Amino acid sequence: MRYLVKIVLTIIVLVSFTELPVIAAVDDSIPGNELVSGYVTLIDNRGVIVLQTGHEVHLGDEYISEDNILYEVIAVEGTLARCRSMETVSILAPDNAIFVQAPPPEAPKPKIAIYHSHTDESYIPNDGTPTQRGNGSIMVVGDAFEKKLTELGYQVDHSKTLHDPHDANAYQRSRRTAMKLLQQQPIAIFDVHRDSAPLKVYSTTINGENVSKLLLVVGRQNQNQKTTLDYARRIKAATDAQYRGLIRGIFIAHGNYNQDLSPRALLIEVGTQYNTREAAERSLSLFADVVPSFLGPGSNSGGVAEASQSGTYTEMNDNNSGGNTQTASYVPTDAAPAYDILGITLVVVGCTVAFLFLSTGSWQEAKKKLKHFFKYEFVNFLGSRKKRKE
Repeated sequence: MRYLVKIVLTIIVLVSFTELPVIAAVDDSIPGNELVSGYVTLIDNRGVIVLQTGHEVHLGDEYISEDNILYEVIAVEGTLARCRSMETVSILAPDNAIFVQAPPPEAPKPKIAIYHSHTDESYIPNDGTPTQRGNGSIMVVGDAFEKKLTELGYQVDHSKTLHDPHDANAYQRSRRTAMKLLQQQPIAIFDVHRDSAPLKVYSTTINGENVSKLLLVVGRQNQNQKTTLDYARRIKAATDAQYRGLIRGIFIAHGNYNQDLSPRALLIEVGTQYNTREAAERSLSLFADVVPSFLGPGSNSGGVAEASQSGTYTEMNDNNSGGNTQTASYVPTDAAPAYDILGITLVVVGCTVAFLFLSTGSWQEAKKKLKHFFKYEFVNFLGSRKKRKE
């Protein structure tokens, strides 16, 4: 009995006073899954191919096509999935999606963060292999994105921290990178990837040049899902207005993709392994041209959500009609440890009290046991530890 109580109370002390690592308030079992090789083909009820992607496809996943038709996945059989057409999505008109409020001349340029959860992804025509552990050319494609954004006046924080191997835990490793980048308070953060699919579904020509199409990915398992989807839809509307066909669609997938960390976190698939790296670089350069349309050229008042430590974010939508403000709540990731510690402590205390009551038969006897423990045994226990250290 006394040893059990001693152990329980020691656990309480350790849990209460030990600084635990940051724990995300998300389901770690669904960070975002992709196939090791190959791709999934999504077809409609007529057998027409709707989407081909290296992402795993699950029941309930949705896809907004290049033509803004919303599909829902209703069956998955291996690498073949079936979907049904739900509706034609009313993507926001360009005038409502584009935020062009110019900042004051003295305003600092906003920051944009770029990182890569899968740092091994490469392009076969240039690299001879779809993956290069520790040296994926997707990071070179990220350089092109960074260069064009810098030319447009943005401050860019492009992380090339490696997250290999390309396994189910890659998003957990990249989560630490994303959190570090978000400490610099960027107005947007992009996780740049390369998809797996046949070449034809990702190749197109814009302004006479061969480029790879882009796929926007929104995770279904995060508290910002609706906001992130609205953000992706605005991005697609703005891009369609300037470079129609550059974005092939928006995949609303089973996963988290670290998008719970910020309402302006988005995953972008840049082509497939069969595209050339140059085509991928050109596509992100074109995409960078559109960024001022949905983020604003130089201040957070241009339509981006600002996260605050109080656990709220404010979304500004300036469509030349005075704008409107929407405030929503979310649970900051940094708050998770406090809730975990409190929960563990309450459970341990509750179990201890219940055990004492059941073992003694009355609250009076239980109080005596506790009083005796704290007066003698607990003091002796800590004293013996002190002597051992000395």
